[in-house]
Amino acid sequence: MIDALVRKFLGTTGSGFLDFYMQYSLWINALLFTYAVMVIFARRNYGQVVQYILADFFHKYGNTLAQKSPKEVRALLLKWKIPWENGMQAGWFPFISSPHGFLLRLKSDRTFQKIFTIDILVDTIVRQTTSKE
Repeated sequence: MIDALVRKFLGTTGSGFLDFYMQYSLWINALLFTYAVMVIFARRNYGQVVQYILADFFHKYGNTLAQKSPKEVRALLLKWKIPWENGMQAGWFPFISSPHGFLLRLKSDRTFQKIFTIDILVDTIVRQTTSKE
């Protein structure tokens, strides 16, 4: 009874999708679960990569960053050559995803430049220097 009611609302195409899902539900759910686990690892990788990229910056300017405004930090960051290649050393997982994203991206210098804009790097630096005080 309920099956007939649901199929009536789904129509012919929806019923076909429902039949396909019911037939292969184990494989579909396993695939979705695997992707979800990969996204979790990729999000963890995001924090590790930003730490590796900014490690030299903190080493060079670490003592003076707490007194600087975000505009001054931005100016320092723009003068500094950002070592994007350092991010490749962070973590063993080959993918990265932004903290609120679901898209997996392969780790590369170009990907880091797209994900970690100057504004994100400045926000990260300001957050880390204010939390140390």
